[in-house]
Amino acid sequence: MPEAAPSDWRRFVGAGLSKNALAAAAARKSEIRHAIRVSAAVGAAYAVATLLKLPQGYWAVFTAVIVVQTSIGATITASIERFMGTVVGAVVGAAAAYLHLRYPAFGGLILCVAVALLSFLAAVRPTFKVAPVTAVIMLIGMTTHMDPLTAAMYRVIEITVGSLAGVAATLLIFPARAHGAIVQRVREIVDLNAGLLSHYARVLRGQPSDLVAADQYDANRVIMARLQTDMAEADRETASRLSLRSAPEALPRTLWRQRNDIVMIGRALVQPIAIPGLAEPAAAMLDAARTFLIQAAELIQMGARPDRLAFSQAHVRFQEAVEGLRADGSIRDLPFDDAARIFGLVFAVENLHANLGDFADRLEERNEAAD
Repeated sequence: MPEAAPSDWRRFVGAGLSKNALAAAAARKSEIRHAIRVSAAVGAAYAVATLLKLPQGYWAVFTAVIVVQTSIGATITASIERFMGTVVGAVVGAAAAYLHLRYPAFGGLILCVAVALLSFLAAVRPTFKVAPVTAVIMLIGMTTHMDPLTAAMYRVIEITVGSLAGVAATLLIFPARAHGAIVQRVREIVDLNAGLLSHYARVLRGQPSDLVAADQYDANRVIMARLQTDMAEADRETASRLSLRSAPEALPRTLWRQRNDIVMIGRALVQPIAIPGLAEPAAAMLDAARTFLIQAAELIQMGARPDRLAFSQAHVRFQEAVEGLRADGSIRDLPFDDAARIFGLVFAVENLHANLGDFADRLEERNEAAD
């Protein structure tokens, strides 16, 4: 009897907690891979710094932690910025250190002037944001047994060791390229926009919808900012010959235009459409736009081409419905606000039709260039 409880406890741990741990790990694969890359970079930087007997080898370790990012392009960008900022900061810091040794009474003033100059440079060129920190460390952490020029040289070597360790770890251990992040961001934006189109189609039909449009718009804005960063990192990878795949430069612009079109549709639907004969064709058009958008997004992963014919047919039916309302004079009898919202809806749907076609064109061009 006393042995039954521990046995049951071990069985609970083995069956329950281990399964939960494995499930949690499977959901965090990218984070685990990043942690392994950082750990490997830190170990390599520490080993090289120890082997070279660098006086302040811990800066190589700090640099490895800082520069390792979630993609190769981001790591290269961080490494270059860290190196450039360190070189500039070390040069200015060495000059300031010489002045401090010569005029020790003005040490505080020399420090403030050096930091002001480098902070101005960092404000103009964010690439040099590390430069003020490097200069301050060199001035405050000056050692009596090492002249400023030698200290600056060692600081550059230490940062270089850490940067190279970070880049090597990112290239060799679970290499993640920015193109994969771009694909993920586009899919996330497409899912948000598709959800909004489905939501507004239900609004047009008078059906209930639990979606909160404002939350979708906020999420879209955040992901678009990340997409811009991923695009810059992908360009860095391509320029470094580390990747031959790229995304069209116009991709973020056409996604922004889609978002703006959907926002205009939402504003037009703040109140029910006054003409029932327009609601169903407009809803069918939004459904077709949602389908076309999802199909077009598959192009970025070399999927099948979207059904342009079905999308065009829905667009034609929508245009015919609008023309029919113009012909029978239904719009002329409406109050100004209702008529304005209907014209706004028509204008937004027409823009959306054009921008979705442009979205598909850009992705098709990208696929043709990759072949």
